[in-house]
Amino acid sequence: MKKRIGIIGGGAAGLFAACQLKRLSGGSDIKVTLIEKNPVPGKKLILTGHGRCNITNRKEINKLKEGYHDADKFLYPALKEFGPEDTVRFFENEIGLKVKEEDNNRIFPVCDSAVTVRDRLVSYISGTTEIVCDANVKGIRKTSCFEVETSKGTLSFDNVILSCGGSSFPKTGSTGDSYRFAESLGHSVIPVRGALAPLKADGKDKAFCKSLSGVPVNAGVALYSEGRKTASKEGEILFAEFGLTGPAVMEISREVPKDINGKDVYIELDLVPSMSDEEFDKVLLDLIGQHSDTKITTLLSRFVPQSVASEITARAGAEGLYAQGFTKENRKNVCREIKHLKIVLAEAADLNIAYVTRGGVPLKEVDRKTMESKIVPGLYIIGEALDIDGISGGYNLQACMSEAYLASKNILNTN
Repeated sequence: MKKRIGIIGGGAAGLFAACQLKRLSGGSDIKVTLIEKNPVPGKKLILTGHGRCNITNRKEINKLKEGYHDADKFLYPALKEFGPEDTVRFFENEIGLKVKEEDNNRIFPVCDSAVTVRDRLVSYISGTTEIVCDANVKGIRKTSCFEVETSKGTLSFDNVILSCGGSSFPKTGSTGDSYRFAESLGHSVIPVRGALAPLKADGKDKAFCKSLSGVPVNAGVALYSEGRKTASKEGEILFAEFGLTGPAVMEISREVPKDINGKDVYIELDLVPSMSDEEFDKVLLDLIGQHSDTKITTLLSRFVPQSVASEITARAGAEGLYAQGFTKENRKNVCREIKHLKIVLAEAADLNIAYVTRGGVPLKEVDRKTMESKIVPGLYIIGEALDIDGISGGYNLQACMSEAYLASKNILNTN
């Protein structure tokens, strides 16, 4: 009899698992069924890389694993067995999509189309995988096999790969189904929250950000909670109507407390991270002495965009002032707003607009060398169902590829 393999969820992880099962099976006797709740698979995948699909990141494995926070040791065996170079070879040789490398080792398809990536993956598996769409999974039971009850009937499998995502961007179908199914089978679930998410500012700080909406700057970004610095990052940020976004902000969004009501939680921006407070104050003092007939806003525009300089001087109570007569107190206030710009947060990272989910099935309940559940033999858990969230830049799709490879390899008993 054919080995029956069910893949629950046709997002990135599920599609990659179907691809790996085809690639590794070598004509072995298997029957693969992919069950997807949406009309088509890969609905969230087509949003990745702002629609361009950042497939992977070509960093060396020991450096790459650092982008997975506390999951670095867990993911290491998967990344070692199927890393970025394997992903590049798969895309170019198996599905015929040439790739290119951009800044920070990010890999994109030459076509710059996430839709094309999704379509090629679906085309690749269509001859060997039964794809059942518009099928809501109602429950999974383990008896002598796995009984998967769906809106289109009950299906039986020898192995199940649970890959129906997390809870971020629920409009794509990621509504936490993985956690419900995992719990019903005996797993525990770490409470979820958003990661890689924009952050909403509160009150006057929201108005400040809105006034600069669309303006990018390089900045030091630090997260403070109840007076304690809990995370920091330097990189590009982007002011927005609602608050702050951009790579540096989104990377530390995972650390914002889930419930910040009544708490003092804020982002502190250093808009001139290349200088210490003392160095910046000295440079500004020298400029004031050399350009007495120049507006302070103009002097500050040497360090930040003109629009930011204008809003900073207004916030510091120095709007319209010239260098001549600029007091020590004025300078102190401007330095504070440039080097320690405080943006109070209105709420934690919103799962509705977060790109990935933090939380999920604890890694201690899954074998890191096979991705098989330690609680339910024959069940494999991959993708955002697990408590893994990587930084932006191709890390999360690579994790899906690597996990899918290990699960497929173990199910097929290949070496």
